[in-house]
Amino acid sequence: MFIIKILLKKLYFNKMLGDVIIASFIGITAGFISVFFHFALHSASHFVHHTIETWLAHYSPFLLVLVPALGGLCLLPFALRYPSEIHGFGMPRFLMNIHFRGATLKIRNIPIKIITSILTIATGGSAGVEGPIAQIGGTVGSVTGSFFKAGTNRVKMLIACGVAASIGAQFNAPIAGVLFAQEIVIIQPLQMNTFAMIVISSGIGTAISRIYYSSAPLFGSVTYSFHSYYELALYSILGIIIGIIAFIFIRFYYFTEGFFTKLPINKHLKPVIGGLCVGCIGLIHHSAIGEGYDVIHAALSSPMKFTASVFFLLIILKIIATSITLGSGGVGGMFAPSLVIGATIGAAFGASINMFFPAWHITPESYALVGMGSFLAAATHAPMTAIFLLFEITNNYVVILPIMFSSVIGLIIASHFCPESLDTYGLAKQGIHLHGEKIEHLLADKTITSLIHDDFHVMPENTTLREFISILSNSQYEYYPCVDHNQELTGMLSFRHVRQILFHEKYLGDLCILKEIVSPDLVYFLPNVSLKKAVQVFQLKEFAVIPVVDSIENKRVIGLVHHKEVIKEYNRTLLLHQTHVAQV
Repeated sequence: MFIIKILLKKLYFNKMLGDVIIASFIGITAGFISVFFHFALHSASHFVHHTIETWLAHYSPFLLVLVPALGGLCLLPFALRYPSEIHGFGMPRFLMNIHFRGATLKIRNIPIKIITSILTIATGGSAGVEGPIAQIGGTVGSVTGSFFKAGTNRVKMLIACGVAASIGAQFNAPIAGVLFAQEIVIIQPLQMNTFAMIVISSGIGTAISRIYYSSAPLFGSVTYSFHSYYELALYSILGIIIGIIAFIFIRFYYFTEGFFTKLPINKHLKPVIGGLCVGCIGLIHHSAIGEGYDVIHAALSSPMKFTASVFFLLIILKIIATSITLGSGGVGGMFAPSLVIGATIGAAFGASINMFFPAWHITPESYALVGMGSFLAAATHAPMTAIFLLFEITNNYVVILPIMFSSVIGLIIASHFCPESLDTYGLAKQGIHLHGEKIEHLLADKTITSLIHDDFHVMPENTTLREFISILSNSQYEYYPCVDHNQELTGMLSFRHVRQILFHEKYLGDLCILKEIVSPDLVYFLPNVSLKKAVQVFQLKEFAVIPVVDSIENKRVIGLVHHKEVIKEYNRTLLLHQTHVAQV
């Protein structure tokens, strides 16, 4: 095992080959986990529906309200053991871990998310697996990065690889997986090498899924009819309606979450209360609870199975059921409910047009398809993910124009009323804004002056390797600024720079000087540099320590700044701002 680890690390440091190997490993791992998750969820759902529900219905159909509550009760052992890790919609917490807490995710997240989300969804909780599976894939990437001791910025990229592979495998949609990772998780422009790694992971994850579950689109063969370009006006109206309902959904969910948060009972019992409420909704219409893909299949293949009034009822019930399930502490994601609500809105809209204007020969299933993607775009603020997901689901290019019109209009309307998405609205209420530059403004007026350490030891660049190793063995310092004869900075040194040639010290010790091994990438700070700039440089360069010089002209070292202390000060500033927002 030790030899394998050494070989993997050597390959990792060969940049191009290492990137391909790591991306492939993450794609394979996330793909197999997604396949297992899919199998486990459907096995559990089959057992619940055909055994537990059948048994309860034998006595009384009203006993079925107990099934979602049973799922909430089964979460209790996990809630007691991991009190801050399982309850509710996990994406905001996941994004916080990525962007503000060092992108370190614990490997135990994988089994915990699998089991708890299955308990919630299989027993009738109105939630999806896409949120948990994205977090599981992200954990695979984070653990892989920790194994190779990668820097924070690189770990974020590996997390994106895992997310893309998981979503691609779940939807059999590799392009949508890539865009989901970029628009929802990373929320920043991708460099070419980063984009290539995410594409590799998503492609391999999807391929693993197709080995077990065929290459057919997730919702089967979906036909789409587009009769006239005049229909774009109808799709634009659909976009307006979807934008308004998406805004209502976002606000209602967080209102429900706030209600359950303030509810004066033990928080571990709240999923049980929520489960009872969801069970009651299931008595009104059973299709409103659970994952809801049966509603999507009906809307896309046989929308006349439901009347327009039933579709309208399902829209309301699904919004309420999803908000209660996740707001009370059930485990799952918003992706599937968003698709269900969108498909239902589209089918209801198409059925209504047919009812009032039968001569137009509108096909409600086409509007259900576009509505599904449009609502996803409006609710998550991820239009490219929605557009390409629709394209991959249909394999029909004709759908592109309608989904572009409808999703963008829906996004504009939803953003007008609520600038934050389902994933980020809760963070925004705490003063944390992932979109835009609002977070960075918190750091723009602060400098690194208070973080400068003046306890350090400089090394002349003509010091021999043997002398430097001798100093290292008796020194308390880990990092050493290297200076020339004018005491001007020429680079930074640490044990990492010399460990590769330690075994050759006998031959090179007196021949090699520090000038020859110091990194040519000269990076330094001025004393008045902002904390915002410091964070950006550390993320870009992935250094642990950066020296501070007195001026650009002299470059005389006056201290060192540590990455971990910059992040600590960043988090402290953020926490103070959150506290202020909460008080306001």
